[in-house]
Amino acid sequence: MNWLRYLLEANLYLGVFYLCYCLFLNWETYYMLNRVYLLFSCVISFIIPIIQLGILKPAEPVIKNTVVIVTGNTHQITNHPVQIANAAVKYFTFQDYILFVYLLGVAVLLLLLVFKLYGLLKLTRAKSIIKDQYKLIYVNGSNTAFSFFNYLFIGTKASGADTIIRHELVHIRQKHSMDIILLEVFKIINWFNPFIYLLQNSLKAVHEFIADENTTVSETDTLTYSTFLLNNAYGVSGSSITHSFFNYNLLKKRIIMLNQKRSGSLARLKYLVALPVCTALLCASTLGFSKTYGWVDIAPAHKLIVETALPVYTKADTLKNKGQFTSKGYKYKETGYLIRNKANFRVIITEKNGEEKEYFRNSATSAQINLLKEKYGYTFPSMDIFPKLPPPPPAPGLQTPVPPVKPHGPLGIKRYPPPVVIPVDTAGPGNISKPAPLVPLDKIAGPESPGDAQVVTPMEPYMPLTNAFAALGKYIARYTRFPVVALKNKVTGSVIIKFDLNAGHKLTNVTLIGGIGNRYDEEVIRVLNAFNDPINAKPGTYKLAVTFTMDGLKPPKPASEALGNDPLFIGEVVMTAFYK
Repeated sequence: MNWLRYLLEANLYLGVFYLCYCLFLNWETYYMLNRVYLLFSCVISFIIPIIQLGILKPAEPVIKNTVVIVTGNTHQITNHPVQIANAAVKYFTFQDYILFVYLLGVAVLLLLLVFKLYGLLKLTRAKSIIKDQYKLIYVNGSNTAFSFFNYLFIGTKASGADTIIRHELVHIRQKHSMDIILLEVFKIINWFNPFIYLLQNSLKAVHEFIADENTTVSETDTLTYSTFLLNNAYGVSGSSITHSFFNYNLLKKRIIMLNQKRSGSLARLKYLVALPVCTALLCASTLGFSKTYGWVDIAPAHKLIVETALPVYTKADTLKNKGQFTSKGYKYKETGYLIRNKANFRVIITEKNGEEKEYFRNSATSAQINLLKEKYGYTFPSMDIFPKLPPPPPAPGLQTPVPPVKPHGPLGIKRYPPPVVIPVDTAGPGNISKPAPLVPLDKIAGPESPGDAQVVTPMEPYMPLTNAFAALGKYIARYTRFPVVALKNKVTGSVIIKFDLNAGHKLTNVTLIGGIGNRYDEEVIRVLNAFNDPINAKPGTYKLAVTFTMDGLKPPKPASEALGNDPLFIGEVVMTAFYK
């Protein structure tokens, strides 16, 4: 629904500009500046939403790490068709209703404009008198008078034809009809916004003020011209897309503005109000709206690059500092590591009751350092005890990858063998319970439900070129289990899922469009429904595949081979079950 959000944002800014016009400029006699301001408001309101000031946003960290992510572009595979069953039925959603109503309004106003133009076209076919700057067409038996581009229509019964022609020639020379057509186009696009109709009326009034002012300056004095307007107030007006001399609704204000005291030179400074308004709206557009159509960044922020290493546990027995206990008898484990050429040390103290407490040298407070020394009898080592420091330890809950023992997995992708499984936190995203340890295949037992499944070691997931969905792929790889019934039956294959990314960048409407049964489908849907983090990608519909393989079995055909050309396809996560 980006198109709707863009329209609403642009029309909001249009309303702000028009309110500023009513407050500061409506009664000023600089009519040409008023005309420029109103036209400028229409155009700039639709430009501001696509511009942003990136410098106002906090810098998003760009993480550089050594985790291998295999993409469709870097892995060459042969094409094999994948049969996708159970295609989802597309229903008429609320968004579709909004689009239908909007397009219906556009169609109605566009049709009305065509009818108006056709009516004028028929009038131009009448016999005309060609002048230097215009074509004069007499309308028999009428007292109307109006102009459209270089056509001037005047009724044979209209009095004061010379004055009317002088007035209408101003519209023709200054090409006011182009302004009207432009506003008609904006009105069709933004038919739901009441401000566009008010702005169009204000622009027509400014056109009349300009024509009246030029008419009185040339030959007619203000009093005589005002009297002429009153005497001819009930003439027949022309089409709404023309400049009609006889506009009863504007008569009172036209006479007032004719006799209005001319605005002073300082009044021109009021038009500078457009500058702070534009700046404020640009800042609001950058900070107040979460959108993907801010294509132009005129002040981009500097990217914050964070370098991280592949997480590897550092064993305590690799340290030069020997000893398992402190001077006061507390058991401890000590690690040292290096990030961006800066050393840090971690110590895990085991309390008498078995509770473990973790401290880092570089982030420890003075109170913590004193506590370690006085209570536990421990002091952090100096930096020179490590000839070469290893990479940093991982965050709690991560598994420990070890060097690969096989060059390629079932799908030709490099993989890791089963590591030591460290339980994940139980209060993780979606409150998914922590997985159970690996068990041999011949000892699998238990109810056949998607929740009762075994821990598996995932292969590196397929990811799209962009990193927008990388977190989702890692989440699926971490929390998806192989159902018991699937392990018993030794079933492998791909589950194809479709989901929507709403305006809040959250996953919704998770739908199965290709399944393999054996509780796989329910398991993948369960994990996706539990994912509640925002995804920094364009709202819309996407597809992904979760492929399940088993060590020792013939691998299934990758789903990416059949879906690789699908514009909705974001990638494939490959899961492999290993056994003792």
